[in-house]
Amino acid sequence: MRHRLLTLLVAGGVALFAPTAAAQSSNIETIEGSNPGEEMTLTITPHVLNDDVSARAVGIDSPGGTRWALTLIGIRRADSVGLSLGDETLPIEDISRPGENEVGPTRVYLSQKTFLTAAEQDGVHLHVGDATLSLPASMRTDMQRIFDAVL
Repeated sequence: MRHRLLTLLVAGGVALFAPTAAAQSSNIETIEGSNPGEEMTLTITPHVLNDDVSARAVGIDSPGGTRWALTLIGIRRADSVGLSLGDETLPIEDISRPGENEVGPTRVYLSQKTFLTAAEQDGVHLHVGDATLSLPASMRTDMQRIFDAVL
């Protein structure tokens, strides 16, 4: 319950800043990453996937290479996560979840190919627990912009 409440508070805070983000020409921003020499290009305002789940797309450029991810907000630690295109399961490289007693987003790391497939294909679905979610066109556009900005 606390996790859902925190998610609602975060979403409310984001809503307060939405007019500022909407006034900008893009929902994309590049910021300094958490590690030395790292830059993260991400969506400023998360995209709402359903009543419980929102997502951000992220490109992480670091001296060790480039990583691509979806940051999921509002899912439970125990929720399964997957991607598919039609009947084909798309590969996920890694999943980073908050610790047992921590609150925070889940980051789903993807290969460059999977990130681009999700950005370009209308039929990609994100599976979270029992829910099957579509990526909105605006999120897919942001993913394409992130890819172009990072590379």
